[in-house]
Amino acid sequence: MKSENQLVSINPTTGQQFGSLDVISQEQLDIIISKAHSKSDEWAKTSISERIKYLQKLSDVILEEKNEIAKLVAEEQGKPVGEALGAEVLAVLAILKDLIKNAKKILVKDKVPHEQILFAHKKSHYNYVPFGVVAIISPWNYPFSVPVPEIAAALVAGNTVVFKPAPQTIFVGKCIDELFKKAGFPEYVMNTVFVTDHVAPFITTHPDVRKIVFTGSTEVGKKIMKAASDHLKPVVLELGGKDAAVVAGDANLQRAAKGIVWGAFFSTGQVCASVERVYVVKEVAEQFLELCVKETGLLKVGNPLEHDTDMGPLSTAEQMENFQAHIQDAVEKGAKVLVGGKKIPGPGFFFEPTVLSHADHSMKIMTHETFGPALPIMIVDSLDEAIRMANDCDFGLSAFGWTQSRKTAQRLMNELQAGTVLINDSTVTWGEPNAPWGGMKQSGIGRTRARFGLLEMVQVKYTCMDKGNNDYNPWWFPYNQELVSLFQSALDLLFTKNIFIKIKKLVFLLTLKRFTKTAHWTAVFKNLKKLF
Repeated sequence: MKSENQLVSINPTTGQQFGSLDVISQEQLDIIISKAHSKSDEWAKTSISERIKYLQKLSDVILEEKNEIAKLVAEEQGKPVGEALGAEVLAVLAILKDLIKNAKKILVKDKVPHEQILFAHKKSHYNYVPFGVVAIISPWNYPFSVPVPEIAAALVAGNTVVFKPAPQTIFVGKCIDELFKKAGFPEYVMNTVFVTDHVAPFITTHPDVRKIVFTGSTEVGKKIMKAASDHLKPVVLELGGKDAAVVAGDANLQRAAKGIVWGAFFSTGQVCASVERVYVVKEVAEQFLELCVKETGLLKVGNPLEHDTDMGPLSTAEQMENFQAHIQDAVEKGAKVLVGGKKIPGPGFFFEPTVLSHADHSMKIMTHETFGPALPIMIVDSLDEAIRMANDCDFGLSAFGWTQSRKTAQRLMNELQAGTVLINDSTVTWGEPNAPWGGMKQSGIGRTRARFGLLEMVQVKYTCMDKGNNDYNPWWFPYNQELVSLFQSALDLLFTKNIFIKIKKLVFLLTLKRFTKTAHWTAVFKNLKKLF
């Protein structure tokens, strides 16, 4: 909920106001971005080792406050406190540990050998330089473990950050801001801004913002990309998902049912990489459906602060409304509710975990991102059909295969169209620092996390230095017949497979003053193998 001067947070367990924060104006936002830009050169000049020390302090502070963070996430976003500890706090600390360990190795400039033998005497490097101000725009469903690793990666790479939390989870955003302050980051290096939706687009169009990292809906991602294109700003977009699970005939059905039920209902299904549709081959469908119904029936829905709660509420009233519309559409088009299907009476945004059979692609629940506690299952004739239907989607974030055959597993990993494919598990990569995050098709552009996410935070600068001992290079002016002869012979020498022609052309080059006068002979002899 929003007003002109405040953002209001709603506790999804009670449906009542959790709190409110004042917003800043566009003019105030402009000042903050400008100050972040002014600070960016100074921050970029700090050593990577120094920046890593700040990350270590941040990690220490988060570990110390882990229980308070998890409780806040449970209260404001609605996921059970145990899940908040694992999927939010643990995931962040694991990624920070990885950045602390590996950022310097990844970001240090790399010496680059020259494949071109005439350049072998030069000294060249790949340099990884920051953009300046990076905007991090984060979602409400993972309000802690989405933005913190992105902010940390941007900062350790030498950028300053403007961070906009989701308006639904402003107090988690405020907590993040306080954690970075407690870690001692200099003023205006990490800047958290609370703005209305009317003011927020100013972030993406501001000339001092040099890169945008957005996690959220595909619809909003497209708007951000369009706005960024007017200013040629690079973007990383982690967008929607409609992740499919394929259950082969030889799957361990007990494990598949348990893993898929968890993958569908953890965080109340409000995960871009949750299991949102299932394709099961008909020979095992009846048993699989029975197992899924049984596992779903064991789930306890309730207050996310209670330690034995498996599933909390949906996070917002709007999300509840959208989810109910998907359930209703599926039932009207022939889906059968095997368990669940109803809003739970009382305060808050609680809905029963729901398993649907007879699902098909005429239903929104199989083709649009649902973001709720639904497990729609479609029975297919074969593995071929399952793969085809899984790929018949505009999204491609994650996909899951269930089989005990290595051959089938390899086929699923090769053929399922997604940024991440897991076999016999669901969404486990969220807690793995070496697993990059991002998708194919309309699930987004670019990657966050792992070394690929860190490299998204820098620009590659190639540098090359010549000692300048000679007055000129053989390819400089003036052009004449000798230059033509030099290149004709050099082409044959460098690229022919015929050893006799190579020797002949090398001997000829040694007769050309244009070559012999400027050649760096020590480097040439050290790199003779590159001629063969």
